[in-house]
Amino acid sequence: MGKRTLGKEEVWQLVFGAAALATGGGGACPTYEQFSARADPFFEAGYKPTLIDPTDIKDDEVVFCNVGCGGGIRREYAELYTRRYMPWKKWFKQIDLIWPLNSWSEIPEDPYGGEEHLKKLAEIVGKEPVAYVPFEVGPLDAGQLYDAARRGVPLVDADLAGYRAVPELSLTKLNVINAPVAPYTIGTAWGDIIVGYKVLSHQRWEDICRHIAVISGGGCAPAISISGENIKKGTAHNTLSFTIKVGKAILDAVDKGDDPTEVLVEVTKGYKIFEGKVAYYTVERKTAFIYGHVWIEGTGDYEGKTFKLFFKNENQISWIDEEPYVTCPDPFTVVDKKTGLGLSNFRSDWWTPGREVAVCAMKACDHWRTERGLRIYNPKHFGFDIKYVPIEEKLE
Repeated sequence: MGKRTLGKEEVWQLVFGAAALATGGGGACPTYEQFSARADPFFEAGYKPTLIDPTDIKDDEVVFCNVGCGGGIRREYAELYTRRYMPWKKWFKQIDLIWPLNSWSEIPEDPYGGEEHLKKLAEIVGKEPVAYVPFEVGPLDAGQLYDAARRGVPLVDADLAGYRAVPELSLTKLNVINAPVAPYTIGTAWGDIIVGYKVLSHQRWEDICRHIAVISGGGCAPAISISGENIKKGTAHNTLSFTIKVGKAILDAVDKGDDPTEVLVEVTKGYKIFEGKVAYYTVERKTAFIYGHVWIEGTGDYEGKTFKLFFKNENQISWIDEEPYVTCPDPFTVVDKKTGLGLSNFRSDWWTPGREVAVCAMKACDHWRTERGLRIYNPKHFGFDIKYVPIEEKLE
């Protein structure tokens, strides 16, 4: 494919398509007006978001992945570590009243962590990245595009998870192929730069980063360097181009008055596994994750049935009338029947009782169907004594 420069509408298609694929996570899709408020200044400044095919990365080159790691935290942690509703400089004055700062303390200029941890990573590996790669597919990938363009490099047309979003840093194809994760750096909104030179496993890396997220207000920014060889072997290829295709198909269907969920199933070669009306939604915020359930009362062909799903950031397990149904690693997303919007588990206000939805699903990316892939990502990983059954077998 080489390189592909994207215009504003293609980035919007990416964002909207990602919401339909992201299984309830990976950020929440903004409105078009909200999207434009960020996109217009970016394009007016002359930046050109560019995708590069993973096969065009040379084996001895390096690509960086800068991950947004986090989720919900308990009230007492939020009160100690969150500065969301207070001006940035004023927040640190409040901190000084609780935990006196030192004479050498530096208040970070960037409330979102900045790029110092990326500079440190380049210093450690001895190379500058030729590109960046997104961790997963989700609406936040637009930010990955913008950031890469501002750094003067493309974004790899691939992701580590496999055309979906996942809740843990360990749930990647890099883990499946046994690619190294160290050295790594972590940036926080408090100005910390943390360097890890050695780590036991991908799961241990997840646990370390997650605990740093908890004591940093719910999020942090881990970054890793990936060789060109492992970009080819350890990512799902061309998933961002696929996501743009999905988003365009949904948006075109809505413009024509067609059923966007039927088009979504067609373009993804997936399945509609349920439809109905939202009945109830619960959420609990802890350990830099959100956990909860959604209940959907069936309509049409599913009249009289109840669909339930469990999410840990993203949708993982489903049941119909309390019988296990489609589960991870096969991805499934709840989509608004009228607009085709993929509903985010991070937006409690979207789960209005009575909202008409469909649940659309796909086969998991091939690496999750391998023996090691299923050891890493399966229902038991989340504490459910449920055997994974491939979606195409479950729906027979």
